[in-house]
Amino acid sequence: MDETKAAPTSISLSDIDDISLPTGSPVKRSTTFYFDCVIFQVENVLYSLPRNRLIEESSIFEDMFTLPQGESGKMVEGSSDDNPIQLEQTKKKDWERLLKVLFHRHDPENSGPNLKLDEWVSVLGLATKWDMAAIRSTAIDKISPMRNPAKKIALARQYHVSSFFIPCLVELIGRSEPLTLTELTDLGAECALKIISTRERCYDTNNWGYDTSFRPQKIAFDLTPNSDNWNSIVNEIRRVFSDHEEYYK
Repeated sequence: MDETKAAPTSISLSDIDDISLPTGSPVKRSTTFYFDCVIFQVENVLYSLPRNRLIEESSIFEDMFTLPQGESGKMVEGSSDDNPIQLEQTKKKDWERLLKVLFHRHDPENSGPNLKLDEWVSVLGLATKWDMAAIRSTAIDKISPMRNPAKKIALARQYHVSSFFIPCLVELIGRSEPLTLTELTDLGAECALKIISTRERCYDTNNWGYDTSFRPQKIAFDLTPNSDNWNSIVNEIRRVFSDHEEYYK
């Protein structure tokens, strides 16, 4: 049987030339994919970042970008590699960790960057510094499972994470083991002494019997939030840490 194959259709350059904009149609910028970028310098590295992403996430950057731009004709800071916005108190590694989170947050195909715990702490620090509320909340959620109450108390005080403060203090005060040297270092002398003195007052002397040479194994067996033991320790914490009222709201 004789079969005739159809000849492939060819496209000539003249056909392509015929594809043109309608007469009188002005060229315009995409409202979605035309990025106004800002140049930053961190250490010795330059970064070109979409201005709108920074404004969406940070009230600090929003205020920075809405400030008067100075004298007419003068090069605006952040407008070129020769005149970047310099983040002098920021480390390159911390900045890049923050950027990984910043540019993953709205990607529906990605659950987020796979950062280690210490990297999330870096993100928490910069997100707090630049008032990036959503990224700060994500960092806190990632750090929350950490089983190191002393470190979490230090983070709570440094970055104002109220959700860490009371539960971790109750854990250190209510457990049977004393503070370790590492925990003392993380907490700092003043905070550690307050915890130690609170532990002394919270021990239940009724469980000592006649021999007061030995402490009970544990202050309280039930440290469920809002239990009587929990509330008793929290009340003592509020008294001893009266200079930390912002964590009790």
